Amino acid sequence: MAEPTAQAIKRGELQAKGSTRLLLLTTLAVFSISGCIAPGKHKRVIHSPADSNTVCQGIQHRSGTTKVCGQLLDVVALDPHALDLLLALGIQPIGYAEDRRALVGSPTSGKPTIQIKYLGDRLTRPPIHVGTWQFPSLETILKLKPDLILGRIQPSLYANLTQIAPTLPLATSDQERWQNSLLKLGKAMNREALAQATIAQHQQRMAITRTDLKPLTQRAKILLLSVSAMNQIQIFTDDTYAGGLLKELGFQLVVPEPLPMQQSEINISLETLPQLQTDTIIVMASGNSSVESVSKAWWNNAILRSLPASQTQRVYFVDYQLWSRIEGPISAELILKQIRSLLLAPTIETKV
Repeated sequence: MAEPTAQAIKRGELQAKGSTRLLLLTTLAVFSISGCIAPGKHKRVIHSPADSNTVCQGIQHRSGTTKVCGQLLDVVALDPHALDLLLALGIQPIGYAEDRRALVGSPTSGKPTIQIKYLGDRLTRPPIHVGTWQFPSLETILKLKPDLILGRIQPSLYANLTQIAPTLPLATSDQERWQNSLLKLGKAMNREALAQATIAQHQQRMAITRTDLKPLTQRAKILLLSVSAMNQIQIFTDDTYAGGLLKELGFQLVVPEPLPMQQSEINISLETLPQLQTDTIIVMASGNSSVESVSKAWWNNAILRSLPASQTQRVYFVDYQLWSRIEGPISAELILKQIRSLLLAPTIETKV
């Protein structure tokens, strides 16, 4: 199955909105019954007035304004993007919801998450597994009693999550990059200086990599693909996160002409790929596919093997989870390191 576009996700959210809301409201109702929650154990006072000495602030977002007060010590991250931002600010979340396509093993809701792709080595304590961002467990989140819930939250879940704790939805648009979200979160967590320093470090890494790549970017064109199967192929433009990163590094991205209006992810058939003139191809293994399975399918296909980039061994396979789902300062650092290892000559040893 192909990686869903933003439009497809939105349609799915609307279709599931009714049933999801009913399920979550039912769960909340169950937990409001005094017999289900031991007094003084898991019960949480929702939206209690702040102490007169507590500093509060309102954080605006697409669903309204979230009021946060005091130190936000216990945070639940509802997706890998939120986890990346929190870790960049030195915050260890108490709960985490992974993308269902990136789950490692079979984590149990309410138990520690032992393995997390790409970001796990930045954790000093395993967060509690609260399901997936597609289907988070409201019951488990409620038991954690968080100070803040953070993530690219589906609109159908927002109202229910705000009954548990202040909830801050992060932007889903590719045009609003992680820098804006990090600054917003830094303000909420009283870590604005660290957020600004993190962005400055990213810009420095980009400048160094852009300089080292210049001999290549002056002559090379890149075709950026998302592939979950040989009949599920998309071209990514520079309006996408990964495409924008490559453009900022100086690459010219190959796209169909004429370019379909208002499409950043363009469906294309395998048979028409030879019509695109490109020096280099980066293939993101998306959907439920692995880098290994997509690479194997590519080299087993006669049409794909005949492409000039294939003939010169300039086809590179990467993980969509890292390149297009996480979208944060840590993942950007890892992508830059991967780009350097894939595209640069071994003799270049500039540190990033």
